[in-house]
Amino acid sequence: MKHNDFLCGVIEGYYGRPWSFNQRKTLFEYCLKFGLNTYVYAPKDDAKHRSRWRDLYSYEESSELSQLIHIAKRYGIKFVYALSPGLDLIYSSDKDLRALKRKLDQGCYFGCEYWAWLFDDIESEMCQQDKDRFVSFAHAQVAVTNEIYDYLNKPNILLFCPTQYCSQMAKPSLERSSYLQTIGNSLHPDIDIFWTGSKVISRRISVSHILSVNTVLQRRVTIWDNLNAKDYDQCRLCLGPFSGRSSNLSSRLSGMLSNPNCEFELNFIPLHTLGQWYQSLRINESQDQIDDDEDSLQITQIYLPNKALDQALIDWLPEFQKVKSAYDCQKIVKVFFIGFIF
Repeated sequence: MKHNDFLCGVIEGYYGRPWSFNQRKTLFEYCLKFGLNTYVYAPKDDAKHRSRWRDLYSYEESSELSQLIHIAKRYGIKFVYALSPGLDLIYSSDKDLRALKRKLDQGCYFGCEYWAWLFDDIESEMCQQDKDRFVSFAHAQVAVTNEIYDYLNKPNILLFCPTQYCSQMAKPSLERSSYLQTIGNSLHPDIDIFWTGSKVISRRISVSHILSVNTVLQRRVTIWDNLNAKDYDQCRLCLGPFSGRSSNLSSRLSGMLSNPNCEFELNFIPLHTLGQWYQSLRINESQDQIDDDEDSLQITQIYLPNKALDQALIDWLPEFQKVKSAYDCQKIVKVFFIGFIF
């Protein structure tokens, strides 16, 4: 059964050093404080998430992931474990399919209930064995994804990231991409699909754009939002507020997940303001449900990025008074020093 909740939170999906166990625990505290409800574990440089996806986690790694999942549950946060096997997956290989299921079985043992299946940033050329089996690259991905969905007993949340995950990548165009048409037509309708917007990093995402995407993919997409991502340019600091996404988007989406700065400490403002955006949606939805009198005066909560930024800065100041480890302090100083130089 497909979930009805709007997923709003964080996807740790960048290239670079993954966040630590303690940083993720702090992230969950932030999510609780800011009103965010979802975390997706997808660090590109966790080898067992991507480059060595067939390898099972060690006892120590398993213990950490299991603890994180249970902490997230305690805070009411949906912990979504993502696997990214597309670098060398042979879609027609029974051996690879068994390896996938074995890895997912381990995730179930950790207590994981929600999943993501990522095929971003990979080559679209199939090996000969797959060409002999599947009509196209999209058909291969759909076949494996639908089988995994059934194997996991149709989980409440399964997110799929296509290889063409923005309009810029769609060939020859969004509306005419045979890849996206196949995904939309053949992927199980209860599987959510990630989308980053018109570009990999979209300054603005319009309602009209999302309506076009939803038509092609035949469902409401979930935004993988790279607005504050900076793994492509380590000299940048993305400290601005959540912006360029109209509140009117929410009814056309299944979720909004931010893929933020690699440096964990720099994400207070982006996530705080995302939480304010989400809170404004929830207040408006509550008012619409309770107050249906046309003659009554409704006070609509409008999200204003600059106002949200002011509030986030005020709430961020106490964080600088907290005692941090020497490593954390050195890291923060280094990040700001580089940022001001460039």
